[in-house]
Amino acid sequence: MVGSLDEAQAVLADRGVELDTKTVRTIAYRYAARARLEQQVDPAAFADSVAGRRVVISSDGGRMRLRETKRGPKTTKGRRRSTGAWREPKVLIVYVVDAEGKRAASFAPCIDATLKGPDAVFALLRISLQRRAITQADHGLFIADGAPWRWKRVPLLVQA
Repeated sequence: MVGSLDEAQAVLADRGVELDTKTVRTIAYRYAARARLEQQVDPAAFADSVAGRRVVISSDGGRMRLRETKRGPKTTKGRRRSTGAWREPKVLIVYVVDAEGKRAASFAPCIDATLKGPDAVFALLRISLQRRAITQADHGLFIADGAPWRWKRVPLLVQA
């Protein structure tokens, strides 16, 4: 719904929930950890079948800056020094479309991401597709930009 933790904090404040940004971040991370655990433990979370449907698989990368604490003395204001290295999150989404190409509301899309390498995102994708019985789908369409790391792995994904 929003693009940053600060925006989420502002939306919550407008609705009468006063939380600082750090608390919003903690809640978001804990919720994500619980959702990930639920995916691993409960096979019913993957009850949506793609049998007889048109499946769209999309992958993309992005850029985000991660703050990492540096060793050494604190600043004059008593804060820890940090570096802000850029990282590329690898994101994927799997969803179903109808005959006109519109996203089917009856199928909950699978959205996942990792900061690990290309092999990790394709491992996530392979597991997700296997759990949803992708071999029973009528059509499968892989959508992505021209990044070579992605297209080298698509034939291996189809084979698996």
